Amino acid sequence: METSVKAPAKVNLVLRVTGKREDGYHEIKSVFQKINLFDTLTFTDALDGRIELECNHSQVPVDESNLIVMAADLLKQTTGVTKGVKIVLTKKIPVSAGLGGGSSDAAVTLKEMNRRWETGLPDGELRKLAFSLGADVPFFLGSALSWVEGAGETVTPLKAEKSFSALIVNPGFGISATEAYGGSRFDFADFDRDPALLADIESGDPARVCRHLKNDLEPYALSNYPELKSLKDRIEKTNPQPLGLVVSGSGPTIFSIYSDIEAARLAGEKLNGSAPFIRVVNTLTD
Repeated sequence: METSVKAPAKVNLVLRVTGKREDGYHEIKSVFQKINLFDTLTFTDALDGRIELECNHSQVPVDESNLIVMAADLLKQTTGVTKGVKIVLTKKIPVSAGLGGGSSDAAVTLKEMNRRWETGLPDGELRKLAFSLGADVPFFLGSALSWVEGAGETVTPLKAEKSFSALIVNPGFGISATEAYGGSRFDFADFDRDPALLADIESGDPARVCRHLKNDLEPYALSNYPELKSLKDRIEKTNPQPLGLVVSGSGPTIFSIYSDIEAARLAGEKLNGSAPFIRVVNTLTD
């Protein structure tokens, strides 16, 4: 039996780095939101017990280093299941872009294989496996909008009242999380989960959301990649101007919020040619 499942990208509306743990992970306090930009994973039973991955993107590895293969193999090892699967990944989310594509693919794989192989792991166990694969993976098992803290393992769902429109602009190169965290200089200031911030974020009102856009990894990306700073400056000056914009995650993707979808579309048309990947998106709600 063949099934296809969509894996959404995410943006970080807020990402504050508040400390570093003995295990090497950084402590964060962040707001993650899913957007309607998707990879698609198609699953087919493999009778030989093997885990096989194919992908339409030449830069994506299809061996044991891919989080999809790691997720399926981890579930096999944890549960003792002997079944196999062939997975075809149709990649639409830019790679190493700060949009969580690989983490989303891994989360979808865990959920789908838990269902498909009838391994019956409860949500709490899946979240533990997810975090062992990567800090962003647990978020993708849950709500469209969440407050994320710790190193990513503590996820509190929020309720998005409505969707809003934005542009995703990616300059065509990648910045790994390892590079961004390793190269950044943080003051590790604490950051409280302020009720006013949460109310604004949950409202889905673009102007209210833009009051809080902040990413502690952005200074590294802008200072070390001058072309990214130039691109951000161009977006800011292009009419219709965004209400706010921020580099998502480790970068280099810029998430630019507009008053409505028509403004986002017009800005995207005027920015055509300034970056290889420009897409109008909407945030997701549950």
